[in-house]
Amino acid sequence: MFLEPAKYVCSPPLRKQENLDALWQAVNKGWLLAVGSDHCAVEGGFEKGKRKGMGDFSKIPNGCPGVQDRLGLLWTYGVEKGRISREKFVDLFATTPAKIVGLYPQKGQIEVGSDADIVIFDPNWKGTITVENSLEGTDYTAFGGMEQIGRAEKVFLRGKLTAENGKFTGEMGQGKYIKTKPFGLCYQNFKE
Repeated sequence: MFLEPAKYVCSPPLRKQENLDALWQAVNKGWLLAVGSDHCAVEGGFEKGKRKGMGDFSKIPNGCPGVQDRLGLLWTYGVEKGRISREKFVDLFATTPAKIVGLYPQKGQIEVGSDADIVIFDPNWKGTITVENSLEGTDYTAFGGMEQIGRAEKVFLRGKLTAENGKFTGEMGQGKYIKTKPFGLCYQNFKE
């Protein structure tokens, strides 16, 4: 019984529609600069990891699976609902996050000398988010049953095809750790 609510310990916590509306307003006013994920990759798997909080809820690892759904959800509930433009979609998802953590221009843009991380997005695809179509290896999803419009048709990592039509086609271990730089975009206007 403990595990079911523990699955949904995340930040920000799940909220009512009025809170979601306020977040969209903050995006459009420029108060929120990027959209991220509270994805929780827990050593030993989600079930084992979330059980760490048995007897002390403060030890439940924070986060929910959902990193693979973030792009499609942003398109569905942002662009398709008229809340953001296509350009804002790219900025929220790729460009500004790279700037915030100091990885821009290596990441977050298509330019000579950048890493050639490219997503070919199909805005016409339609489907429903389910555990069965998840690549995250979990037994649940916080977004289960939600309709989705659009998905990544192809994903290139440093120019190499790594995912196609919702399926991983790359090689395990092909990722590369890139150390972020301190004092990225969020701190650029601060003076000592």
